[in-house]
Amino acid sequence: MSGRERISQLRGAIATTRAKHGAARLLAISDSRSLVRSLFLASMAETSLGLALVRPATLAELCERTQCTRPDRLRAWLDVGVEAGELRVRGDRWQAHGRRARAIAEGDALITAQYRSMLEYQSGPYAHLGALLRCKPGEGRLDLEDYAGTIAEASLAAAPFIEPFLQQVVSDRHPVNALDVGCGSGEYTRALLDADPQIAVVGIDVAPDVVDETRDRMRADGYGSRLTLAAGDVRTWEPESGTRFDLIALCNNVYYLPPDERADVFGRLRHLLSSDGELVVVSLTRPGSIASAHLHLLLSCQEGDAALPARGEIEHALVEAGFDVVASEMLVPTEPFVGVRARPR
Repeated sequence: MSGRERISQLRGAIATTRAKHGAARLLAISDSRSLVRSLFLASMAETSLGLALVRPATLAELCERTQCTRPDRLRAWLDVGVEAGELRVRGDRWQAHGRRARAIAEGDALITAQYRSMLEYQSGPYAHLGALLRCKPGEGRLDLEDYAGTIAEASLAAAPFIEPFLQQVVSDRHPVNALDVGCGSGEYTRALLDADPQIAVVGIDVAPDVVDETRDRMRADGYGSRLTLAAGDVRTWEPESGTRFDLIALCNNVYYLPPDERADVFGRLRHLLSSDGELVVVSLTRPGSIASAHLHLLLSCQEGDAALPARGEIEHALVEAGFDVVASEMLVPTEPFVGVRARPR
């Protein structure tokens, strides 16, 4: 680089920093670079390119593995990954290199779901905010249907904090049976079963296909004899033969219930509990972090009346439904993520 080039660059940098919003401009450049990295990783997670890059591969090999008919575009995408430090190129072969890219390439379900969700589910409400602000009551996006699997997988980021909480509840109460409301992929159903070799668990979910997949997978893992899974909405579902449960859990799903229906749902669950049973509700609340504010926006932009509970709202609804709140504790150090235990009054 010549001295004239250095002087020209220095003048440009000085002019940028001295501008009215110079510091903001520099921050915007940094944000843009972070966005490019996130978009690259999100596209890697969304396509088959992640798995294709787990081992070194040539451009021709990548085209064959991904059925790519535009190698020029693929090469441009690969160049972004190299400049972002997420890919490594040696000779004519590319491979996942950054920690996040390697996790996606090696099939980490949580990381893959987190980045995949950024492309439309997490970014959509911001991209279309103007139109969403002019919607009629009840109108909104259908992300909870269109990206249900990805959302469920990404929500498991909280599992390492929720599972010990559930295990402690089981250890304290020694329930004979439990009901997992909105069981989804069965992560928390599994946690309940693993907490006590004697407990029997019923899981319900509104999506029949999810129930079938979870049942097959958990039976293959040896849980069949203590596990019953059924499709149903907790607002209308009835257990077989009037069964009453010693423990009922709602994990990461109370925010899908309209706020004015939560006390009624809790009241219905109270009638499904045994006389000395316990209801457990686990949820992120607001305010308190960027994550909670972000999730509340995503929920409020959906069709219907989904909303993240405000601080203390869960406890208030439980009392209204005839419960005594016996414990309410924060489960995640950096987030307003609460675990509430309640028993029928």
